[in-house]
Formats: sequence, C-alpha cells, structure tokens
Amino acid sequence: KRRNIMKMKLFGKANTKKDGSCMTDLENEINDWLKNNPNIEILDIKQSASGGSFHDTKLFVTVWYEEGE
Repeated sequence: KRRNIMKMKLFGKANTKKDGSCMTDLENEINDWLKNNPNIEILDIKQSASGGSFHDTKLFVTVWYEEGE
C-alpha cells in the first residue's frame, strides 16, 4: 500500500481584542477549513503562542494531515 504524503496547514492570529473575539475568529477559520476538507486524515495538531505582557498574544495552530482518496 502506497502511503500518502504528509502535509501541514498553519493557522495564526494575533489577539488584538481584549474580548477574545480574535481567538473565536481563529476557531472559525480552522473549523471552516476542516469542513471544506472532509477527505483528510489528521495525524497531529500542535499549538504555540508568543507575546503577552507588552505585545499582543499570537496564537499558532499547525495541523499535520494526509489527504485521502
């Protein structure tokens, strides 16, 4: 059986609003991408953040996946 090629999709957003709505925007972006790509198999998901006290927090989510047939 031939193995599919692993791919990745990077999502990122700066939290510039104190009400957290930017994070909801990121969540919606990821959910829309998943809905529009029903033939993928998710292999791993990683999250990281930077910034904080003096700068806006930046959140990154990386989805590692293979495309199905």
